[in-house]
Amino acid sequence: MPSSSTPNTVLISGVNGYLATDVALAFLKVGYRVRGTVRSQAKADAWLALPSFAPFASSGQLECTLVKDITAEESFAGPPLEGVDYFIHTIAQLPDWRPGVKQDYEKDILLPNINGTLAALRSAAKYPQCRKVIILGSISGAVDFSVPKHDAPITGESWNPRDFDYGKTAPHPLLAYTTSKKLADEAAWKWMKDVKPHFALINMLPGFIYGPAHGHDPFGVNNSSQQWLAGPLFCKDWNFKTSSGGPTMVDLRDLCEAHIRAVERDEADGHRPVPCVNIPLRLCTALRQSVPRARSFIAGVPSDLVNAPLFTIDSSVTEEKLGMKFRSVEETVIDTAKWLIASGGEEAWAAVGKRY
Repeated sequence: MPSSSTPNTVLISGVNGYLATDVALAFLKVGYRVRGTVRSQAKADAWLALPSFAPFASSGQLECTLVKDITAEESFAGPPLEGVDYFIHTIAQLPDWRPGVKQDYEKDILLPNINGTLAALRSAAKYPQCRKVIILGSISGAVDFSVPKHDAPITGESWNPRDFDYGKTAPHPLLAYTTSKKLADEAAWKWMKDVKPHFALINMLPGFIYGPAHGHDPFGVNNSSQQWLAGPLFCKDWNFKTSSGGPTMVDLRDLCEAHIRAVERDEADGHRPVPCVNIPLRLCTALRQSVPRARSFIAGVPSDLVNAPLFTIDSSVTEEKLGMKFRSVEETVIDTAKWLIASGGEEAWAAVGKRY
């Protein structure tokens, strides 16, 4: 935790995003100054006016700055990084998941995610005060999602073997995206080896993220993580079995804490933490027992997931490096389901049709 007289400053790119919003709030609550990047002043004004953030903005502990093109060579140089001690880069270009939509995977997904990551590193290299860059990667950097089953446990030493050529012609936008996250991860470590900058790099590799949230879309209507729980909870035509995205997840609250630990603990430097827990076969039973509204969930998750790879996460080294223990899946999913129901999630989802 920073000194109250001279608080450290954290820059968070894409601060109005689903995860970044709660990461920002977590840092603010423990005393850091937070500067966030957004693409427009209108987005900054709307985000700063959120109830959770208005007091921090009015006190000067929180501010926003504009970065319209994150892929430019040194896009975060200048006002975003001036006086910054730690840089958390969360922005990634997602594909359009809708069936039948034509996309140029190289232009629309691969290059933006690779170049955006490198732009963050090149920008930070200009500022000696910046001690660490933490990149929000994905567990897909360590797992080939096109392989139905993986026998070896997945750790921070694991790598998705897919290359650029595969990503350009991937059979599904999900696989183009997962390949882009691996390529961005790989490019970051190569850049670090070649340039040897003054700062440390940490690349977080979370799975799907569930938890009580504080941003513009807390109920997951438009983000691809929270909706995998909210969708089947509120919509009869959603199926958690086929849409959960894989057998691993992390609690949003834990992932926020993991970012704070990564900033404050030197043990995390130079590592690829895998802040994930494995989804147990008893998940749906636990949900039905604890959340009456969830009794429509289909049993058997995740032993027979459709269109999602099966693998086991070994997060023991991550927990050691970060000095924390992750919540169980049961606690995360039950807490989130109860929060979604109590906080208006069902009303928010009332107008949502079948998405994919």
